[in-house]
This record gives sequence, C-alpha cells and structure tokens, in this order.
Amino acid sequence: MEEKEEEGMKDLKRWLVWLMCCSFLFLSGCDFRDIDLRLFVVSIGIDVSKENPGMNRFSFKIAIPSGDPKTGDKKSLLITQEATSIAEAIREVKSKVDKELDFGHCKGVMYGEAYARENIGKIQDWTVRRRDMQLLMYPGVAVPTAEAVLKAEPPTERIAGNAIFLALSEDGTESPFITKTYSFDLTRRMTEEGEDPVMPVVETTEDQVLNINKVALMDKSKVKVILNQEETRLYNLLDLRNLSTNFGTRVEGQLLEVNTDRTRARYKIITDKAGEETIDYKIRITAILEEKEDPEQLDPKDLRKIEEQFSKEISQSVKKLLEKIQKTGLDPLGFGLRYGGTHWNNQTEMEEWRAMYPHVKFNVSVRLRIKSTGYKR
Repeated sequence: MEEKEEEGMKDLKRWLVWLMCCSFLFLSGCDFRDIDLRLFVVSIGIDVSKENPGMNRFSFKIAIPSGDPKTGDKKSLLITQEATSIAEAIREVKSKVDKELDFGHCKGVMYGEAYARENIGKIQDWTVRRRDMQLLMYPGVAVPTAEAVLKAEPPTERIAGNAIFLALSEDGTESPFITKTYSFDLTRRMTEEGEDPVMPVVETTEDQVLNINKVALMDKSKVKVILNQEETRLYNLLDLRNLSTNFGTRVEGQLLEVNTDRTRARYKIITDKAGEETIDYKIRITAILEEKEDPEQLDPKDLRKIEEQFSKEISQSVKKLLEKIQKTGLDPLGFGLRYGGTHWNNQTEMEEWRAMYPHVKFNVSVRLRIKSTGYKR
C-alpha cells in the first residue's frame, strides 16, 4: 500500500515538472520597460496637411525627465509626422526615437482649427478607444495650428507641456473665459441626442503666451461657431454655478465694475401653448462693488439704481447670446436633453423638440444684488 502511494507521488511530481517545462516554452519575453527607457508623450496635436491632401499632420510633445522640476530646467521634444492615420503616425514616430513612447501621462489633444472644422470624430474615437489614454484628458481647438500651440513654451512653465493643462483644468488659474471639457464628456456629447459638444479655444501669440478666452460650439463632429470673449463669459455664466467674474457698466457717465461672488442660472421649458413655447431663464447674481470712478458715497437709492442697470444690461446680453446660438441650430446647453428627460413619449419627443427649437422664445430675468460696496481705508 505504501509502495503504491510512493509511486503515485512520483507520478504527480513528474507531471508537475512536465507542466512547468511546457509553460516556460510558451512564455514570451517581458514587455515591461523601465522608466529610463520611456519617453512620455504629454500632448498630441492634429492639423490638416498642406502639402499632402488626404493626410494629416500629427504632432507629439514629449517631456524628457530632468531632475527637480523646481529648478525650472525643463526639456521637451516636439516630433511631427504626416500620415493617413494616427496609428500609422505613431508607428513611424517610433522609428525616430530610441525609447518606447508612453501615453499614460498624455493630458490633452489639440485639434488645429482647420482640422476641427472638418471632422474630429475619428481621432476622438481613437483617444477613448486606446487603452493607455486617459479619459480625463483636456481637448481643445488650437489657433492657428496645433503644432504652433504645442511649440509654445511660456516663461512661467516649469514642466514641459504643463502650462496648457494647468489653465484648462483650472488647477493653476481660474478664469471666466475658460470652458473646461473632459475627453469622455466630449465623446458623450458627440453621440448624445439633445446636447452638443463644446471645446475651449487655445490661441498662441508671437511672445509665446497662450490665450484661452473663447469657446467653440460644435455639431456632432466639427466646429461650427467660435464665440468671442464676452459671449464666452456669458455662456459660462449659464453653464456653471458660482462663476467668478466681473461686469461693468456706466451710470450717468461714471464707470462701475462689480465682482461676482455667487451666480446661479436656472431655466424652464414652457410648452403650454403650441407654437408659443418659451424658455424662461432666471439668473441670480450676488456681487461686490469693486471699482467706482465717482468718489462720492453711495446711498441705498443709488445702489438700487446701479443694481437695476446691471440686471437690465446682463439680461439683454444673455438673451442676445441665446438667440445667436439658436440661429446656428446648436444646443450646447442641453435644452433638448432636458426636454427629452421631462417627456414620456420616447418615439416622438426628440422630433417634437427639433421642430420646436428654431422658433422657441427666450425670456431672461436677471437679478443682481450688490452685497457690499467694498472697504475704503
């Protein structure tokens, strides 16, 4: 009995040794590379190729690690490659470098304006499909080209390629003209019925300064309209809560500026009468008087007059912006999504909204309250 058990154990050991040998034969080499054998792509740019029709010009900004970032010694490399697809461009770029390209730290993709006005769907689909790309990347429209924007190196930049994304993420600055958009949200809006995508516009100047003060409105695939600076501020007022910004006006020829403390915009879609549908906006703003030309003290009557003036002017500007967006046929604020979510006939509700949106009327009510006139010492 004991001899049989010993023979069984020997057979089991033989089988285990045989399986281990077989597993070693089928194992491939390890695909992991140390950090010193990697090049980190921090941003990607896509432009239309001027020399080769049917091809695109891809730019890859690569950060080269170089010790302590506090020293301000930053190194970067910008490689451009023309190809029919971004997958082909990456394969060709790999033949120009001595290390493996790593996209795990890629923070954004810049679409050149000319390319963004054609169709960004193919590249945007690639960014969310590729396994090592972050869904929290920041997409943007680059003016004049993506290559020019990625070449810019602002003097304040300490880490290569980081200036754009500190601004777009609002981690480094907070501006009422920057519209923050994530890659996953852009892709969602490109397929969502009732809400259209938007992207911030990043513009470079001759003195290597990045100016981000406009927003691009898109249909489901390309940029249709770029709002100016003031329109972008009002768009963010409608889209965001507690926007920190300023508004100016003149009362009896005297300039007055207020800084907003709290903002809130709400709307309702009123469909009581067919053919007379309205979108009623209520905007509430709490502000602090920041600048005043007239040195005289304000009494409560003057303060109410100033509040009414601000409320009237902002109301007119917002209504003008909403009507401008309506004429484009775009819906970046998601009115259609709200309409579809509050009606129950899934077969016809979006058709009803598409027929209604071109003639819907906007009613805008703004109430600005100045809670403080500042401190005079």
